[in-house]
Amino acid sequence: MSKHEAQTYSRRSFLKGAGAALAGASVSAGVGLAGCAPAEDRPPADTGATPLEATSGIWALDAIGEPTETLQADVAIIGGGGTGTAAAIEASQQGLSVVLVDRGASFGGAFINTEGMLGINTSWTRTQESNPSVEEMVQKCMAYHHWVPNHGLYMNYFEQTAETVEWLKEFGIEYRGIFQPSPISAYAHDYENVEGSMPGALFMEKLGAAAEQYGITARFKTIAKKILVEDGKVTGLLAEDDEGTVIQVDAPVVILASGGYASNPDILYDLANLSNENIFSLGPEIRNGDGLKMARDAGAAFAASPGTIMWCGPVITGAGWTTDAYAASVQPTLWLNEKAERWCNEDLWVGDFAAAGIAQANQKRTYAILTNADIEQLETTGPYVRVFTWGPPGVPLPDVRSELERLSSVTVVDTIEETAEAASLDPEALRKTIQRYNGFCESGVDEDFGKEQQYLAKIEAPYWVCETSLGYYTTVGGIKVSSETEVLDEAGEPIGGLYAGGCDAGGLYGDSYDVSLAPGSQASWAINSGRIAAKQARKYVEAN
Repeated sequence: MSKHEAQTYSRRSFLKGAGAALAGASVSAGVGLAGCAPAEDRPPADTGATPLEATSGIWALDAIGEPTETLQADVAIIGGGGTGTAAAIEASQQGLSVVLVDRGASFGGAFINTEGMLGINTSWTRTQESNPSVEEMVQKCMAYHHWVPNHGLYMNYFEQTAETVEWLKEFGIEYRGIFQPSPISAYAHDYENVEGSMPGALFMEKLGAAAEQYGITARFKTIAKKILVEDGKVTGLLAEDDEGTVIQVDAPVVILASGGYASNPDILYDLANLSNENIFSLGPEIRNGDGLKMARDAGAAFAASPGTIMWCGPVITGAGWTTDAYAASVQPTLWLNEKAERWCNEDLWVGDFAAAGIAQANQKRTYAILTNADIEQLETTGPYVRVFTWGPPGVPLPDVRSELERLSSVTVVDTIEETAEAASLDPEALRKTIQRYNGFCESGVDEDFGKEQQYLAKIEAPYWVCETSLGYYTTVGGIKVSSETEVLDEAGEPIGGLYAGGCDAGGLYGDSYDVSLAPGSQASWAINSGRIAAKQARKYVEAN
């Protein structure tokens, strides 16, 4: 199993132009959510040609010379993750020729980090007593997001999910079960898994094999640089491979599936309204905002809330995904901000990790305080609350102590004064908060936030003071698209032949990810939006 680095981004460092800040060592296992690093800036090939026009500032396109190779296709796809691969297969099934370019070495992208996907009224859910309909879930999600999203887009997407669950079985993709966080939510369909890897890795291994069987032309280690548009219609794209060869793909359709901008701190801070000084990416480093840049250059508008991010709550700085230290990060102990004040009921994460992340985003700095009793519980009995699919209660976390002790963000102290010093907090404010919290633990009633009694445990020395960063998985805001995933310009008109899906497309969320209502909705959107775009591509090609 491979090891990865987790990456913390500091807002203060950004503002100084320093880019990514604290690189914490991780003991993360598996193919899963690896650390995120700043965008890789490789100079353009020296062809002697004049670079093409680029948008200015952080939205500037990389310069690129004239092409020396030309490919022909009905559809050019940018990105080989879940969205792009699904789009490629669907387009081939629709009788279209496809050229797909991706900066990685194979199919997979960020989708390898997913664990399950939303499915409404599927063969799995129809056996359950609670089986919400498409119409019910669209209404619930629209209300949750205050009617910011595109209603037609939701309907098209949700209506296709059941068929997509079956469609994926054609390629050997199976499910080990379904999960419903509450009686009013839809179900997530958890993928089968092989021990030692993330479920999404096996999923993409099979989906990528299917793409290869369809004979799709895939150019890996190749970065799309510019979408070509003439008279309001797409004519193809320019890309550059790792040897500096500039490739022109002539195609009447381009589908954007590059994965959003989660590893581009400049774009992230430009679009998102953040207060927290440290944000912590739990995803791969291949999501640089290239798709948004190219779409913007081609005349695309942003959807409402383009800076919406899938926050996931506290991460002890430096702890990697699937580690025991990460599991400790989200346990309902005592969470404090820079004022030594609690900022939510610490069990909020249990039912809605996105809500916990939004609450944390409003703080400047955050900390988790654990006790020896907490560490012993985690070591011997396991977490108080389930940590996604890999950290269930009852399963010990034997490495939690050693992992935390290795992190520079964790300090073990014996007094409140030392705790305050370790976290740069006001000692009297900290003393007051701990005394009040311990009083709630004695009475069994959290008068401030309503934390469940079972999670109220007194904070007593020695204290494990853990600096926590604001964790996030991916960006979920982006380009404005129609209900058919057509990319729209500022006037709300489609740019002919240009489509966007997955994390490149916005229009499904308001200010947050809706995990409490539609778990796995973004993974499901990735696959389904790719298929919707490919189906529309066939109609567009036939009409033009």
